[in-house]
Amino acid sequence: MRAFLGLEPDAKTKLAIDAWRNKALPDLAEFVPPANYHITLAFLGQLSLRQQDNLQQLIDDMKEPCQFKVSLDTVGYWPKPKALWLGCQQTASKHLSLATQLTTLAQGAGISMLKRDYQAHLTLVRKCAANPPAPLIDPQFSWLAQDFHLYESLSTPKGVTYVIRNSWRLVPNISRAR
Repeated sequence: MRAFLGLEPDAKTKLAIDAWRNKALPDLAEFVPPANYHITLAFLGQLSLRQQDNLQQLIDDMKEPCQFKVSLDTVGYWPKPKALWLGCQQTASKHLSLATQLTTLAQGAGISMLKRDYQAHLTLVRKCAANPPAPLIDPQFSWLAQDFHLYESLSTPKGVTYVIRNSWRLVPNISRAR
């Protein structure tokens, strides 16, 4: 199975991003459907059943990470994959910590991981031949990440679709009043 661990925006945020994209960006190549919106925490690639089982057990056993706010407030473009994306000007420390922890667990499950600096992003457009002009309206989206998922990437005649195969809750932040 081709897989990754990631965050999924809530339905309200997905709809808001889609509405913004339709207003703020010119008609570009291949828009990613809102159903596929996600932020990858760790790209896993092709997994064997053993690797998947090992990883899921390691995640089940990890100290429960806390919820955090995800803020998408900038637009970026990567020329090599020809991808236009929304990103975080300031990625939450708990978000970065979770991505690092999951990468370490994946390595512990025997999964070869690419060594890249983590860049939280949500892909909007694929096959974008050139960096498009700046959006007409700046992005401002946020939601509370309450869980993360193991996704399977499936190729279909209508394109790629991402299916959630397992989910883990993030624990609420509890602050004590003084």
